[in-house]
Amino acid sequence: MKPIRVVVPYPPGGGVDLTGRLLQQRLAQALGQAIIIENRAGATGMIGAEYVARSAPDGYTLAYTVGSDMALKRFVSKDPTLDITRDFSPIASALESVSCIAVASALQVNTFKELVDMARRSPGKLNFGTAGMNSSQHLTGELLRMHGVEMTHVPFNGLAPALVALMGGQVEVAITNIVSVSSQLREGKVKVLAVTRPKRYEDAPNVPTVGEVLPGFNMPVAFFGFLGPAGLPQPIVMRFNAEVGRALEAPEVTAKVKELSMSVLYSSPEQFMALIRGAIEAYGKITQTAGIKPR
Repeated sequence: MKPIRVVVPYPPGGGVDLTGRLLQQRLAQALGQAIIIENRAGATGMIGAEYVARSAPDGYTLAYTVGSDMALKRFVSKDPTLDITRDFSPIASALESVSCIAVASALQVNTFKELVDMARRSPGKLNFGTAGMNSSQHLTGELLRMHGVEMTHVPFNGLAPALVALMGGQVEVAITNIVSVSSQLREGKVKVLAVTRPKRYEDAPNVPTVGEVLPGFNMPVAFFGFLGPAGLPQPIVMRFNAEVGRALEAPEVTAKVKELSMSVLYSSPEQFMALIRGAIEAYGKITQTAGIKPR
């Protein structure tokens, strides 16, 4: 029996790779066959995704990737080579990286409402760091602007450099995720003022959502999930989906997910596609209103 190749279109060691390998062993045991994680990084996730999309729909080549980033591609890439709704079979969403608004402890604000008030008193004075131009974090900043919170965007090449800039005082605000700031949070060097998801994060119930302060704020969550090539037979989809759900319930998996400051976001294939379409709709509105052009 051939091994199943799960393509992770990012380098080893990142959140997608770590969680893919976390699920790998459980899935292999349940399915009774070897699963190989194959890193095919490049073009912000698109090289590996294209490889899977062009593969035979036989269940032996799948992708584990950031579905929300793939939904965003059509609006920020000049030559999007893939359509996530056309070129893939959704199998299951698995996890959510919890996005947040963070500030250095030295900044004289203790709540997201105080940050909003500060930004509104001096529009454009506060700088916010993100993972780069046209990233989901950049779009979060644009959505904040649409809600009257105007800050100056400072793009970096990834979330880690943005955090370094926050710690060094080059930016006052970072739009990031909880896992990226977790060690600084434990050390009291960072304050997480709000999460951008619709509901409060279960492991930080005292941190409000942005929407509690800015009603109508609708930012897609950052979701990871499994996709196959278009035309993947339904029995393969449903079997793999069921085993992903069981793997996410395993005690060692739930413990590691908690340690990584992530959240389980398991869904059926139909719910996964609805999640993708919802992200496409929300990103489309933000990019159109903000006048963001593909790069």
